[in-house]
Amino acid sequence: MLDFGFPELLVIIALAVLVVGPNEIPKIMVGLGRIVRRLQYVRFAMTQQFDDFMREHDLEDIRKSVNFEEKRFDEAAADDEYDIAPAPEQAPEETPEVKDE
Repeated sequence: MLDFGFPELLVIIALAVLVVGPNEIPKIMVGLGRIVRRLQYVRFAMTQQFDDFMREHDLEDIRKSVNFEEKRFDEAAADDEYDIAPAPEQAPEETPEVKDE
């Protein structure tokens, strides 16, 4: 997600100490931890509501059809299903030879 190396992290920490002050950093970190925890809980709650809705309405087959990781797509079988003939192979066009004079 964020690509921070160790030097960049040190610069951010040094700036935070200078701007905020060393006494306020623990309070800020606790606040950030609470925000992250709440966001994770909201994501968990939304996922649970979605799963409950899918189970309640028997829509698991729709969910599985949307999940591309589980579904293996066979292009040849799809072509056979819709009676699509493969494209005829075309011979490559001949390029005229260039003679150096």
